[in-house]
Amino acid sequence: MAPLARYHTTIRLIESTQLTPTEHSIWRAFLDEAVDPEYAACYIWERVHGRPACSAEQALNELKIDWKQLVTKLGRRDLVSSQARTLVEARDNSHCFMLDQKPSYPNVSVRFDHAWVIPPSLFDESDMDPQGPLCPLLQAFLTPARTSELRTILKTNALESRLKNLFLLSPSVHSAFRNGHIRIFPPTNTPDQWNDETEARIKTASEVYYFVSRLSPEPCGWLSLSDGSRWDLLMQMFIMKSHDPSQPLPDPFLLRTHHRIAASLHLFHVEERIAEGWPSPPLFNLNITTQKILRSLWRIVPHLIRVKCYSVLLKLGSHLYPRSFTGLVHQLPFGLYAKECTRSLNEGQTLKLVERYTSIPAPLWVDDYQGTHRVVIMTAISGQTLDAVFHRLSYSERKQLTKDLKSALSQLRYIPNHTPYRFGNSHGGPLFDYRFPSGICGPFHQVAEFNSFLVHKHVLNETRDKVAAVHARMYRSVFTHADLNPSNILIDHGRLSGIVDWECAGFYPEYWEFTKLFYGAQASPEIQSVIRDAFTEDTYEEELETERLLWYDTPFGI
Repeated sequence: MAPLARYHTTIRLIESTQLTPTEHSIWRAFLDEAVDPEYAACYIWERVHGRPACSAEQALNELKIDWKQLVTKLGRRDLVSSQARTLVEARDNSHCFMLDQKPSYPNVSVRFDHAWVIPPSLFDESDMDPQGPLCPLLQAFLTPARTSELRTILKTNALESRLKNLFLLSPSVHSAFRNGHIRIFPPTNTPDQWNDETEARIKTASEVYYFVSRLSPEPCGWLSLSDGSRWDLLMQMFIMKSHDPSQPLPDPFLLRTHHRIAASLHLFHVEERIAEGWPSPPLFNLNITTQKILRSLWRIVPHLIRVKCYSVLLKLGSHLYPRSFTGLVHQLPFGLYAKECTRSLNEGQTLKLVERYTSIPAPLWVDDYQGTHRVVIMTAISGQTLDAVFHRLSYSERKQLTKDLKSALSQLRYIPNHTPYRFGNSHGGPLFDYRFPSGICGPFHQVAEFNSFLVHKHVLNETRDKVAAVHARMYRSVFTHADLNPSNILIDHGRLSGIVDWECAGFYPEYWEFTKLFYGAQASPEIQSVIRDAFTEDTYEEELETERLLWYDTPFGI
């Protein structure tokens, strides 16, 4: 039999079942994170086919109930004895290892939890006995030998053994760790290459580097370290230290076990959040017709008075919505946003074109004025970004999103070009795009000028030769959003509710929207699939391959 033959047949079996996207992810995580994926796949295969009268969906759902019951045992907060607390505080110098050093200021309050890597009570209930209903499932995931090793470690009551299962974490990080939202692994190997040799090396070390990573989707919110400082990175490297050989660091076997199970635990929490439904709609929401009427009335007010009002609204917004005042886009009262145009003066004109020629849900241009930079005032769009909620979308909602995107892209491509250039921004000025070597180019009369700009001096000769044939083709000039990445697509209650951030928009070669969609969604193959389906009539695969070659040779800002 071919290597991993049962694994691949089981994956195909799971993908063929009528499960939710999250359930499919749970079973992929079960197989991919298992110690021996082939052994784990054989167990699932036998469970599904061991009951001929039961459908595959029923068998997997029953198995999912058992798996959830098992992995949620890792979320327990078992009590830590006073002796063990004293030992771990001495070893960790009374602060979480995620702090560079313990604060020296007496007025800085340091808060931490005594956290188990794996709760010692994992095997306490009868369902986890060797003959219990959940033990075979854990053995399938960890293998019988690893399950036996884990049981032995957790049942040992010696203080030194307990110390290997303890460390100090800030309360919020501890909660995220308990719920599987955070994983810890050594940087010397990628997580799937963390092997027995790695564990043996770490066990004898007094100083170990670890990556702490946050799982997505469904971020676990704002995390703070034990001194109260915020930690909002997706991944960061930290050092665990022990200055006394009699005070060993956490056992790498236990950390790896948590690392394996965390993905499933995290996904079960995601599933619970999805079951709660979409957020409630705002109590007060004006339709587009009412917004246009109010805009017309507002525009009667003298410009100087309007600008003074915007200054007041910006001050109010900084107090009411402090989290939105970290970049160039600021949330204001009355359902408005202000955007400082430091890189391109294109957005206001673009919003006017989109409003005039399409029915695409986009912010409504309200006003603009000259402050320190040009500022555009626009209406807010309800919804959450696609990258934040894609996992919530059912398969039918994903199909509908493809249709909605297809409609929006088709409408964009029919916006007429009344500028003097074939390739330029909304009013005939230079194009701004993060993909460009220097961020800005043009405007151009010919597509050859545009393509030549992409082949800058740092492009390798081999790459130049490979892209020459595609760049020699003639392309239409069409209106393009040019930055339609998942963070600029808004979803509300499972439907496309808006497309935002139009500063890069303009008239580009017809392939540019397709290639840029993939440029912005490189980290999500599933979102890429939705994007590809939105271009079923006009795909540009050769142009995409050409662009990928150029991406690797194009550092930003040269």
